[in-house]
Amino acid sequence: MHAIPTNKSREERLRVLLIDDHPVVLAGLKSFLREEPDLEVIATAVDPGEALRRAEHLRPDVFLLTISSSGPAPVDAMRSLRSRFPDVAVLVLGLDAGGMSAQSLVEAGASGFLDKSSGREALVKALKSLRAEDDTGPRRLAAVRDTSPPPSSGSGSLSRRELQVLTLIAEGYTNKQIADELGISVRTVETHRERLMRKLDVQGTAALTKAAIALGLVSTKA
Repeated sequence: MHAIPTNKSREERLRVLLIDDHPVVLAGLKSFLREEPDLEVIATAVDPGEALRRAEHLRPDVFLLTISSSGPAPVDAMRSLRSRFPDVAVLVLGLDAGGMSAQSLVEAGASGFLDKSSGREALVKALKSLRAEDDTGPRRLAAVRDTSPPPSSGSGSLSRRELQVLTLIAEGYTNKQIADELGISVRTVETHRERLMRKLDVQGTAALTKAAIALGLVSTKA
């Protein structure tokens, strides 16, 4: 199925800069996103250093950073991108590579996460959720941006999925709505909810919401 051409101007499109150390992966991602009318891949880079140099002139809205075993340390890469361009979102692709935890990337400034098994629709949705002008409330897909540690240091790191579920709980989603949003079963949502309460040492939706606010997963603005 091909996207229907539109007359969207360059200014209206989300400007994406791809970062991966494998040219084949870069070419694949670029092809993957080419037909999406709301997105524009403005450049590719093989490492964060090249991405920073390109971004100085091109001013992307989002860095799409893939994690690979041969690439630079993800946390170091994240910090370098966020330090130079704090207003540019960073979407991480391949969260599970190398045992990297979601929380460590949250602390470094990640804006959102996807694993490499995600399809085109999920990737496009994640990118669109990171539009700067839409940042009036919590971003979808556990778009976590805060550098705060978990409220309970002894609870262990939260997984990518747990962060997603916690964000949606705090947004007021029911278990059924969370299941529909993430494409999982209601029972799986209930299991994640139970694990979150155990890890964060809290009970109930109100306490989980407070924990999400403390983590910076959601805004306290109305």
